[in-house]
Amino acid sequence: MLTIFAHSDITKKDIIKYLQPRNEKAIMRRKSVKNSLTVMCLAFVLVSAVVIGSIAIYNIGIMTSLANKNHQADMEESYNTQIKIEVQSVISILQSEYDKSVKGELTEDEAKKEACEIVRNMRYRDEQDGYFWIDATDSTLIMHPILAEQEGTKRNNIKDQNGTKIIQNIMKVANSSEGCGYNEFYYTKSDGKTVAPKVAYSQIFKPWNWVVSTGNYVDDMNEQIAASENQVSAKYHAMILIIIAVSIAIAVVAIIVARIFGIKICRPLTDIQNFAGKIAEGDLTSKLEDKSRNELGQTSQALNRAQAEIASLVSGIGTVT
Repeated sequence: MLTIFAHSDITKKDIIKYLQPRNEKAIMRRKSVKNSLTVMCLAFVLVSAVVIGSIAIYNIGIMTSLANKNHQADMEESYNTQIKIEVQSVISILQSEYDKSVKGELTEDEAKKEACEIVRNMRYRDEQDGYFWIDATDSTLIMHPILAEQEGTKRNNIKDQNGTKIIQNIMKVANSSEGCGYNEFYYTKSDGKTVAPKVAYSQIFKPWNWVVSTGNYVDDMNEQIAASENQVSAKYHAMILIIIAVSIAIAVVAIIVARIFGIKICRPLTDIQNFAGKIAEGDLTSKLEDKSRNELGQTSQALNRAQAEIASLVSGIGTVT
C-alpha cells in the first residue's frame, strides 16, 4: 500500500479530509439510541400491561358475576331454610303444649290458648319483623298477630292480586305426604299498605289439625342481596383501580430502567462517536478504553487497531513525501 501511495499525489491532508463525515446533516438527523430504546421498552410494557390487565379485568368480572349469582342463590336458600327452622320451632312449642293436655296438666282448650299466645308474641330476625300465623285445616284462621280481628273466620277464598288462592295452596302443601312445603304469593306487609311478593313455609301439626306458617318478603331479601352485591362490586372496582395503578407503576419503572440501560449502552457508543470525530479532525493519538467482551468492546478494540493502522499509514506517507 505504501508503494501505491508513494507514486500518487495523495497527501496526509487528503486522507484526513477523506475521513471526515461527508453529510453532517444526515448525522444530525439520526435518532438517539437512548430515546429509541426508551420508547421501545415503554411500548412493550404498555402493550403487555394492557393485554394482561384486560385479561385480569375480564376474568375478575366473570368471577364477580358468578360470585353474585352464587351469593343470591345461597341467600335465597338461607332465607328458605331459616323460615323452615322457625316453623319447626313453633311446632315444637305446640307439641309441648299438647303434651301438657295429654298429661292432664291443662285442658285441651287451655293448652291451645296458651300455645296461641306464645306463638303470637314470637318474633325472629334482627328487625323482629318475622311472625307466625296458624290456620286450621278447614281454612279457619286460628291466630294471626297482625290480623287478630279475622281470627275465627274462614279464609278459603282469599286471593292475591294475581288470583293465587293463598290459603288453598297452603293447605295443599300441609296435606301433602311431606306435611309441609313452600308457597309464593303477594301479600300486604306489616305496614298495612305495601303489597309485595312473599315466600311462605307451612307445616301441619296433626294432633290439632293446625297449620303453622311464616314467610319472607322477596323485596326485603332483594335489598339484602343488593347490598351484598354492591359490596362485591365495590371490591371489583377497587381491584380494577389497583390493576391500573400497578400498570402505571410498572410503566414508570420501565421508563426509568430503559433510561438507565440506555445511558449505560450509549456511553460507549458516545465514546466511539467522539473517537471517530477526533480521527476525522486529524487526532490519531487518542484511544478507546472500553475492554468489555461484548460487541461494543470488540468494536472499540477494532477501532483502536484501525487508528493505529491509519497513523502508521499517514506516517509512512509523510516519510515518502
